[in-house]
Amino acid sequence: MGAALYLHYLCSCALDRLTWCDFQGMFHKGKAMLDMWYSRERWSLGVADRDLQQIKRYWLLPVFVLVIAVTGCSQSDTATRTPVPTFTPTPLGAAVVPDGAAEAPVEPTATLVVAMPTATETATPVPPTATPTTPPTSTPAPTATFTPSPTPTVAPTATETPTPSPTPSFTFDLEVAEKHPTESLAPNVVRIFLYVSDEDGVALPGYTLRVLHDGDELAVDRESEGGLPSLTRGEPSPYTRFTNMNVIFVESQAGVWTLQLVDTDGVAVGPPAEFELTADEVTRELYIRYRRQ
Repeated sequence: MGAALYLHYLCSCALDRLTWCDFQGMFHKGKAMLDMWYSRERWSLGVADRDLQQIKRYWLLPVFVLVIAVTGCSQSDTATRTPVPTFTPTPLGAAVVPDGAAEAPVEPTATLVVAMPTATETATPVPPTATPTTPPTSTPAPTATFTPSPTPTVAPTATETPTPSPTPSFTFDLEVAEKHPTESLAPNVVRIFLYVSDEDGVALPGYTLRVLHDGDELAVDRESEGGLPSLTRGEPSPYTRFTNMNVIFVESQAGVWTLQLVDTDGVAVGPPAEFELTADEVTRELYIRYRRQ
């Protein structure tokens, strides 16, 4: 029976036009199946090992020749074959179940299912970094601040307003102060003419002049005369004036000459008049005129 199945199996493979390599594989597989069958059935058939080897040798050669012949004679492109029933080898010592017998229900086997733990990526906590502790800063004790005492405000001293000196009250007004050229006098000779009159222009006696040359007072020994006035020059000219007193000084003419009307007591009765002369100046004739207010 095993040889027949093996032969049928080889023929089915040849009819499918398998390649030689495929056929070799199938051949060896069938040979292994035949060996298994003979090993299992020889005890029931009572065949010895030597006889088994002869049977296998005699069976294999005809089967091989038959497969070669069938393979070479097959010319059709598409071969139709009958499905081969699946052969399931029965282990040695197992009871053979006759065909048609109902199979006993197989009790379900408790299967132990081992659940493999799933690897979960767990973040390893990083140990916290030690934060350096800053030592407390010693707070310096507040230093006592010296607050200066406010300086007492000194009340301003009342400044006395200087009383203006009273303007001297003169009784005469200075009407004319002039310099006239002269050729009759030698250098460094200065002549001064004075005419003092009342309100109406009439000459008044009893007055004189205070003369200062560069601040130095010069001596004057003359006084004014009353009555008809005289003339400064004997002939008519642009420089002829009335006069009732004259005085001559012989000294260096350069400098500042200050003239002022005074009475016989030396009290100034009119404002002063100043003249400045140079060393080579020819206008050495000084003329002033006072009129009583």
